[in-house]
Amino acid sequence: MKYGMALWGLGLVLNFSSSAASKMELVQSVPLETTLAVPGLRDAQEVWLEMINGAKTTLDIEQFYISEQKGEALTPVLDAIKAAGKRGVKVRLLVDSKFFKTYPESVNEIGATPSCEARTVDFGDAVQHAKFFVVDGEVTFIGSQNFDWRALSHIHEIGIRIEDKGLTSQLLSVFERDWNKGDFTKPTVASKGTKDPLFVSAPQPLNPAGIAYSLPEILSLIKGAKRTVRVEVMEYSTDKGHWKELDNALRAAAKRGVRVQILVDESNLKKAKADMTALATVENVELKAVTIPQFSGGAIAYARLIHSKFLIADDAKVWIGTENWSESYFTKCRDVGVVTADGEIVKNLSLVFERVWKSDYAANL
Repeated sequence: MKYGMALWGLGLVLNFSSSAASKMELVQSVPLETTLAVPGLRDAQEVWLEMINGAKTTLDIEQFYISEQKGEALTPVLDAIKAAGKRGVKVRLLVDSKFFKTYPESVNEIGATPSCEARTVDFGDAVQHAKFFVVDGEVTFIGSQNFDWRALSHIHEIGIRIEDKGLTSQLLSVFERDWNKGDFTKPTVASKGTKDPLFVSAPQPLNPAGIAYSLPEILSLIKGAKRTVRVEVMEYSTDKGHWKELDNALRAAAKRGVRVQILVDESNLKKAKADMTALATVENVELKAVTIPQFSGGAIAYARLIHSKFLIADDAKVWIGTENWSESYFTKCRDVGVVTADGEIVKNLSLVFERVWKSDYAANL
């Protein structure tokens, strides 16, 4: 597919303090042999197995890729998916076409299982970067965790489990578009009704009628902050000064007296050290790089890092998503996220941030 039809991302917005119709749970993944686990928060593997094992009719999965190492934490999850298919659950698995070439094995195994079908989707010069799945059309998981054994045991990740039929139906409409390779001939219009949850997508030119663009919702949190903005992302970049939407908003917040705290993975300094150094010199901005020690069992490629993507504004609202903070993730790639003012989610995410910020792994730039 050509650019303009294939390169599109999305986000999800929840905008409420609490709702009887919506149930949400913050879910963590932390590197083994670290002190980053927040007591009381469940681990992603536990939540995933509970959701998948409870599937009765359908299981729709959209992932960047699947990377399994036999016997590691992802193996029981993949076994549960195949077991769901064998008991008659209709399983649909969608992954990015480029990364499928690197990681085909598990995708092919699931695709060959009874009641299961696997497909790839091509996003042109971008990728399908979202990570979510929907069980029985009723409950979904959205998070930074790839279906990667390392994500469950050796990377810092954050996700959210949501029971909300309105949000889930909107997310499924996006899944259907990707499943059918971006076919716009039969667009699904998001259900109108209450404003929470409110669905948004990106990029703006490819939004369905009535759907807002996700980036302004994130910028709105920053621009509306009066006291604090706290961000944790693996990657933060202005793309050598060509894309400064988020950077400008953070600088403006700091200028009006908001305390801005940012956590990035140490690997980001190799890609965008100039951006990080410049931002760290701004008054009211504190920036730390996180370095996770190597595992005692030996070095693991593409692991031992922070991969979470979230923002906390005034300890009142949060964004949890899959976008790294550079241009293509908002303008080209498929990505998803959630914004919520739910008190329990805000409280727990604040604990997650503080756990990393105050740890020995985080150092001032």
